Amino acid sequence: MVEQGTTLRGRAHDSGLQAALLDAEPALTRLAERLCAGHADMLDLLQDTFERATRQGIPAGVRSPRAWLATIMHNLFIDRCRAAARRPSCEALDDDHGDVLPLEAPPPEPPWSRITIADIREALDEIDATFREVYVSYTFDRRSYEEIAERLSIQRVTVGTRLTRARKKLRDILGRRFGVETTP
Repeated sequence: MVEQGTTLRGRAHDSGLQAALLDAEPALTRLAERLCAGHADMLDLLQDTFERATRQGIPAGVRSPRAWLATIMHNLFIDRCRAAARRPSCEALDDDHGDVLPLEAPPPEPPWSRITIADIREALDEIDATFREVYVSYTFDRRSYEEIAERLSIQRVTVGTRLTRARKKLRDILGRRFGVETTP
């Protein structure tokens, strides 16, 4: 019998619960031994099972207290496994990682990353005024399609078309200036 048997008698207040715990202790001990890798873990699982059962008491509809206690133990074991899986694994800092390839040098910065707002504003001078006006209103003035359409007395769908064409023209102009390939 496990050492917890003596503490069981002192903690279980209900005589029916105490009798159920004492009756189930050998079977629960064997189950805990199968579930746990070490003796200390087995004793902890057994103790936690008895503690939870003592706190809850035997529910009214339980026909087999031994099966009820085994279910508590199983659930506690699953909870412990899930908690262990969430914990990060630890390894010493001086471990040899000879099989890990060193990081490659970062690739050179792409040419388009150097484009500034000033470059975009300068390129806007090269596109037609009808496209430029829609682009500036939408991008820089942050107006909606509806506001732009009302202000320019055009349809909302026309705003979208002009904005798309303005972006394409800007992409072509900036692509030539910065040596970036553009897709048709």
